Amino acid sequence: MRRPVGIETEYGLNCEGFSATSPGAPTGPTDGPPGVDFGYECASIVRAVPFPGAFRGWDYRGEDPYQDLRGMRADQLARDPNDLDGPDERSRKLSRDELLANTVLLNGARYYNDHNHPEYCTEATPDLFELVAQDRAGERIVHASETARNEALAREVGPATRVRLLKNNTDYHGRSYGMHENYLCARSTSLDALVRGMTPHLVTRQLYAGAGKVGVETSGAPIAPGFQMSQRADFFEERIGINTTAKRPIFNTRDEPHASSTRYRRLHCIAGDANRSEWATAMKVGTTALVLDLIEDGWTAEFEIADPVKAIKDISRDTTMTATVPMTAGRPMTAVAIQHLILHACRASFAGRDPETDWVLSQWAEALDALGSDPERLATRVDWIIKRSLFVQIGTTGDPRTWGDARLRRLDMAYHMIDPRVSLFETLRKQGRVINLVDQDRLDTCAQTPPAGTRGAIRGALLARFGPQIRKLEWDSVTFDVGSKEWRLDLEDITGPVIDRVIELIDRSPDLSSLVATMKGGSRDA
Repeated sequence: MRRPVGIETEYGLNCEGFSATSPGAPTGPTDGPPGVDFGYECASIVRAVPFPGAFRGWDYRGEDPYQDLRGMRADQLARDPNDLDGPDERSRKLSRDELLANTVLLNGARYYNDHNHPEYCTEATPDLFELVAQDRAGERIVHASETARNEALAREVGPATRVRLLKNNTDYHGRSYGMHENYLCARSTSLDALVRGMTPHLVTRQLYAGAGKVGVETSGAPIAPGFQMSQRADFFEERIGINTTAKRPIFNTRDEPHASSTRYRRLHCIAGDANRSEWATAMKVGTTALVLDLIEDGWTAEFEIADPVKAIKDISRDTTMTATVPMTAGRPMTAVAIQHLILHACRASFAGRDPETDWVLSQWAEALDALGSDPERLATRVDWIIKRSLFVQIGTTGDPRTWGDARLRRLDMAYHMIDPRVSLFETLRKQGRVINLVDQDRLDTCAQTPPAGTRGAIRGALLARFGPQIRKLEWDSVTFDVGSKEWRLDLEDITGPVIDRVIELIDRSPDLSSLVATMKGGSRDA
């Protein structure tokens, strides 16, 4: 990829065995099991992460989620009316820092409590397969913290009380939580060009990047029988906008680059699913990065979906892939046909550019051909096809009415559990029934090692060498106590020679004072 990309994943939290006798049990009604304080549990899970050298805290001074790419600033952000509003006896006693549980790991990732969901954010990297490995390493880290929390619960309450974490996007109670991709792109690129070019891709890429879902959710209605490609499609309400937890837009306009604001935008992409398949993660990101390359090079899509919000739902619910969606001009098109047009433009511009690009282009073409003829050829790669094939094998007949069975919804959730002992997906992985792109032995290393040549590598090196002297930390700065003064190291460069030079200086410096003197251009030899 010619741009750094990072992935944020909010994990689902399922609490089992909590009761009125559990610690901090509420006296009033709750949306979850009696006694569950989800904010407290989420914070406890994150804080239980058993990785040494982590930094606790986050510097929020550089963040402004209200700033809009359209040149305005929102007065407020919409809140999901279905958000949990349960007991908070224990979480109310926590300080803000304790509740958010912000943790920065040695691999450059951020792990914290986001709206009562453990959220893992990888460091951004321009290496597609390194990004997949870092995302998968996040699953290992989250599972380790789940295990540690359950050990504490077993001591405090008993072994029947436990938490389970899921890498999915819905709890089947009207709530959705996100997987967000972050693509650094040039500030000089027209916002209109980004919206026009990205929207048809974001609406249709679920063909190969959808995580699959048993059931259809519509606002205020019971879950309807059915099987669809995407877990998130049911929850989008607008074509463009700044919100993320309600009134969700297909194209999000939050303007927080976490880098030089004069040079960069960050495309904060919320219209996608959390994938278990490594192949699906790679294709979701790889194809989207290529479309951004096209747009930055001046490409303008000559086709436009008339109603993207309706289309993203219609496409998700049509697993035959034969239905068409209206366009603003010309005949209605299938999602596969739209993807073929996007692929053709990318192949014409980028074929032969580098091995990674050629891999994405060849896999993209192969996937679209299979989707148009024999989707089962993708039953080791595409999450929704893997899931559907498995469920058909274990009991459904293809009759749409069978997809309303609550037992299948439970199996759907089991597919996404991260504990390998109970995860259906991990069972398939062990049986060799899904494709791995990453050497699984690398994942433990990635859990403690940041992507090379990135700001995360600087962050990890500073934590390892000078962690006790760090006072504040965010994506693009680290602030230290140096004697009686604070010193802030700005990290506006994401990758490149400046990053490599700073890492070299950190490695050579015998102490923090020497590093500071060298960075300031002082006389002390580092």
